[in-house]
Amino acid sequence: MASRLVGEVYDPAYNRYDEGARYAYAGEGHELVLFWRGPTQAEVEGFRTQPVESGLFTHGPAAFLLYKIQNVCEWSDVAFNVHLVPEAERELPREEPGDRARLRMVLVDAEDGVIRARRIVSLDKVMTQGLKHAMAEQAATPFNRIVYDAAVQEVHARYRDSDALAAVAEVVEPALG
Repeated sequence: MASRLVGEVYDPAYNRYDEGARYAYAGEGHELVLFWRGPTQAEVEGFRTQPVESGLFTHGPAAFLLYKIQNVCEWSDVAFNVHLVPEAERELPREEPGDRARLRMVLVDAEDGVIRARRIVSLDKVMTQGLKHAMAEQAATPFNRIVYDAAVQEVHARYRDSDALAAVAEVVEPALG
């Protein structure tokens, strides 16, 4: 998208979204988009300023980015696989050991598709390498959507909520910014 500024429509092709989240690595960066119905001013302000924690859990072809924004949202998760990104846009992280990846975060009002807040946080070095490794493994493995969907369903059936998933995640780290 050419422009994704606060107050603008996230994607002109859509004006409503289901509540949820989307995570992908594209445009040489990690991006987490949260679609919330009617976020309050306090949620918008908290999204922009409150401390963020992130985590990573993997299960077969599915990986889960976990995120928590202090005083705004409890642990939540979003499943991902690099094969779900259109091939023309697909790329893998290039961060070297010791680098801290940047995570672009966007809050979109699901009711009208307008961006309410944006921020960038810096992921921990261990989290950065965990994401890079998970995506490299996904890219090196043939993708089967049925197997991926079954893996996502199995994880959500096994762990009652994102708090339980965070408790067993391979990595859980605070972000900076």
